[in-house]
Amino acid sequence: MRLTDIAQTHIPQPFGPDAWHYFNYAYNMLHHGVYSKDPSILSGVPPVSDGLRTPGYPLFLIPFIALLPDKTFVKPVLEVQGWISLLTVLFTFIVARSLLPVALALLATFLTAICPHLISMNHYLLTESLFTFLLLASVMALAGKTRWPLWFGIGIIFGLAGMVRPIWFYFFPFAVWLIGTRQALPNPKKKSLALILGFFLVMTPWMVRNKISLGTASDSSSMNSSLAQGIYPQITYNSDPKTFGYPYRFDPRFQEISANKGAIVKEFLTRLTHEPRRYLHWYILEKPVWLWSWSIIQGQGDVFVYPVTHSPYFEQPWFQFSHQIMAATHWIFVFLGGIGCILPWLPQKFQPTTREPSLFTARLLSLALGFMTGMHMIVPPYPRYSIPLRPLLYCMALYCLWGVFTNLVRWSVSRFGKQRVADEPQKASSSA
Repeated sequence: MRLTDIAQTHIPQPFGPDAWHYFNYAYNMLHHGVYSKDPSILSGVPPVSDGLRTPGYPLFLIPFIALLPDKTFVKPVLEVQGWISLLTVLFTFIVARSLLPVALALLATFLTAICPHLISMNHYLLTESLFTFLLLASVMALAGKTRWPLWFGIGIIFGLAGMVRPIWFYFFPFAVWLIGTRQALPNPKKKSLALILGFFLVMTPWMVRNKISLGTASDSSSMNSSLAQGIYPQITYNSDPKTFGYPYRFDPRFQEISANKGAIVKEFLTRLTHEPRRYLHWYILEKPVWLWSWSIIQGQGDVFVYPVTHSPYFEQPWFQFSHQIMAATHWIFVFLGGIGCILPWLPQKFQPTTREPSLFTARLLSLALGFMTGMHMIVPPYPRYSIPLRPLLYCMALYCLWGVFTNLVRWSVSRFGKQRVADEPQKASSSA
């Protein structure tokens, strides 16, 4: 399905705004030795260094641009993304198997395999495919019991995932804390230290480069812009439906609001003071719903970002059928996944199993899903950002069903089993 989708999907303009940035970064690093989003390939003007986006995906593009110049590099990139997405399905089974019985692990893998969003994102020059691959790889490695030197490599994988999607950087302290609480893991301090060293081996060159080129360890303009974009309820400016998806483009004060974090906090507190109910409802209740909704907001809609003219999802029966099934059951899995994220933190008597590494993996996935959802409650809750989390969601949804089933079995055995034992003496006396 992945390779068929890449072969049969036609995108008239593959270089949308984000894709154009990633290409420029890769091209300028390759030909000018400068990390910049400036379109020097068109203007001929030397690019000016910046750090708006982390270099994970541009570094992934460089070998293709070097070997296949011009637009001919696009197709091989998409094909490789299809293959790494296929590996992501395999990683999903390994993660699910450390958490669930075989049948449920296979079901979680099957849902990941046919998820239309995970399939369609492979035909874009965007970060989702690569980040999903590295996210599952890091989670799979963290759930294992490898020797402590290999945890250095796990830290590198974790750092690479953060280089593709920087919000993953902020999850690292929570992962280290969770590893420290894993009692069945031998030498947790050594492994945590190796993990930290591997992580900073990836991060340090980027921070040093920013310090030398920009005078600061990181470019905060992207984060400031994201925080400012998150203050618009219903993702509209003044509730105008014409501004849906891009409210900041219509706000004449956006540059002033997003100038720095102090200005953003001030604007948020002002709005919260004037309309507390509206903004509390927006940040606490509405944003998670928007984040996990089905249709992509900034793009063509449904499972497509940049406009698509031909796709197997328009023409082939199996693609259409799988799309309909996944769309119809989407909110069921979101609901079950949310309940499943609570289950691992309840007392052990409510757990479907306490064996290793099931409980640890459940807590790791729960923490990752909760953290990513929480972080997107302060930035724009675009559904595209939740796509890489779908494999984790399916695992936790089935973990919830497994937990409910095992608890019902325990309750029925404890209740009706005792009743049977109490009735046995009466039957014995009557028969005598």
